Amino acid sequence: KYLFDLNGFLIVRGVLSEEEVAAANAAIDNHLDTLHERSGKLRTSGLYGRQSDALAGDGATGRMDMGGFLGWDKPHCEPFRQIMCHKKLVPALTALMGVGYRLDHSPLMIAMDKGAEGHTLHGGAVTESGEPAWPLAYSFRHGHMRNELLTIGMNLTPVGPTDGGFCAVPGSHKSNFPVPPALGDLADEELNQYVVQPEMAPGDVLIFSEATLHGTLPWTADHQRRAVIYRMAPATSAYGRGYHPWLEKYTEGMTDAQRAVMEAPYHPRMNRPYVGPDGECVQAKAREQFKVEFDEKVFGTKYF
Repeated sequence: KYLFDLNGFLIVRGVLSEEEVAAANAAIDNHLDTLHERSGKLRTSGLYGRQSDALAGDGATGRMDMGGFLGWDKPHCEPFRQIMCHKKLVPALTALMGVGYRLDHSPLMIAMDKGAEGHTLHGGAVTESGEPAWPLAYSFRHGHMRNELLTIGMNLTPVGPTDGGFCAVPGSHKSNFPVPPALGDLADEELNQYVVQPEMAPGDVLIFSEATLHGTLPWTADHQRRAVIYRMAPATSAYGRGYHPWLEKYTEGMTDAQRAVMEAPYHPRMNRPYVGPDGECVQAKAREQFKVEFDEKVFGTKYF
């Protein structure tokens, strides 16, 4: 808790076993035809109308994106479903978002070959215009942390100290001023010293607040970078709209705990199932029947 509150991100080491990492990579290898490179206007080193020389990589190789994991046939979907309610992650996710945390965005794999460009630093607690970034906010009240949008990342390949990949400005989730554009572009040597790129092993899981200024450094290693990211939210919060509704193949065959994470945003007191500390589904305490019956009379439905 201390480290996350201090830095705005945390690495949980060794969440996935070697076998689980191998299964995830094998599933990806089986779906390489769905891997799409970002080029032209989709390049990620020149966002917001500015081109960053420091993030351009070799100037040609783009980041590659892949989605759809949750809807793959079994067993290929399993590693990507299981992470959402993994026993080693549930305590942290509950502490950071509260009971009933949910999947907000469809999972995305980011793949980078040697020379691939980075990504302009983005997120942050304050917008460039100086307004609070409420949809991304981090807060601490009465002994509890809350993140309106939280990202978890399955790391599937080694990340050395100078390889590139995820980077962040520690503590920026509590900043009160807009991000200097030169920092977002890594265009100022004095500011660049505050950007860190953590080392990670296959099977490590990165957790960070979207209020933390973060981005991607160009990839310099010979092997391919693979990281699968999930953006999560508290039970009552929403940023994305993919859940409205999720594709049927995404939820078909899921466990009760996995389905609980896929629930739309609504308060736990409205009979919301949730993931308990052991990673299993907990059925919410039923709302009193006399209240449900009265709501049906008033609104014509069980829930208002």
